[in-house]
Amino acid sequence: MPQGYIRFPHIHQNRIVFVSEDDLWLITDNGGRAERLTAAVDEISYPRFSPDGQLLAFVGQEEGPSEIYVMPALGGPAQRLTYQAADCRVLGWSPASDEILYASNASQYTGQFHVIYAISPKGGQPRQLPLGMANAISYGSEGGVVLGRNIREPARWKRYRGGTAGHLWCDAKGSGTFQRLLQINGNIAAPCWVGERIYFLSDHEGIGNIYSCTPEGKDVRSHTDLQDFYARNLASDGQRMVYHAGADLYLFDPANESVRRIDVELPSLRTQLSRKFVSAGSYLDSYALHPNGYATAITTRGKAFTMGNWEGPVIQHGEPDGVRYRMLEWLNDGKRLVAISDGIGREALVVFDPKDAS
Repeated sequence: MPQGYIRFPHIHQNRIVFVSEDDLWLITDNGGRAERLTAAVDEISYPRFSPDGQLLAFVGQEEGPSEIYVMPALGGPAQRLTYQAADCRVLGWSPASDEILYASNASQYTGQFHVIYAISPKGGQPRQLPLGMANAISYGSEGGVVLGRNIREPARWKRYRGGTAGHLWCDAKGSGTFQRLLQINGNIAAPCWVGERIYFLSDHEGIGNIYSCTPEGKDVRSHTDLQDFYARNLASDGQRMVYHAGADLYLFDPANESVRRIDVELPSLRTQLSRKFVSAGSYLDSYALHPNGYATAITTRGKAFTMGNWEGPVIQHGEPDGVRYRMLEWLNDGKRLVAISDGIGREALVVFDPKDAS
């Protein structure tokens, strides 16, 4: 049975939740047949178990914008908690387990700035935590906290080394004083405080892998050696960690430094792989009227077509697949067409003769 493409995993004891086909699925850490928890009409992301394993918080777009939802961890109706109409991401739960923590750019003067909010799973008004700009957070067992700023997945901008690369700030003792953690030349993401170490993702050595350091930023260690695909969306329940690389789900246990791929069976009709009939008008790139007014040339979804304005077939020009055409125009003689094509690896002008069209 195919396993699908797995994203955004989270773990609680022996249960793992993940996203595939824009829905939430539940599986045990032994793998096997996954159970579908949702049947949403739009995207779902960033699920997080509550510390007691009874609830799941996640980001949903069921009613348009990205908002925070909560539902029973074993399945059931979801409740919408936020109405901020802004970018958001569930980060986890508060140390007291009574609030959902999420990052959002709501009320910020630019969409690039995120702060951390807390909201009760029963609903109510979100409150902003006094932590400044941050879009990742993880708590230690002794009251310490690590923040991520400018956090974005290294896999989305591979080997980025610029001024907005992600970095970590740590309050090791819970005193309210934060220190910059690490000065490595790379993009850091997904901090997870587990035991006496802070684990994170970084691609400063080329490929996104799992690393860790002490709360003082010392003794940096590498824990995975991925060569083909980046480790992505690292998440933890405070004991073990899960992540995905490529389309696969992995479990990392820091207690014995073991990494294990979890085989997932996804019982699905694969509706997202079914044939779809998409309105060409929704993807119209350009159009041009024939010099004599009886036909129209259009480009839509990167393909070039001509058609009579009142009757006759739609005719495709150029390669049927694998090449993008744009800015299709009639030449002055009305007998030929010219367009921009990327068929040779770079953009170039091509001329079509309608007599040669299919």
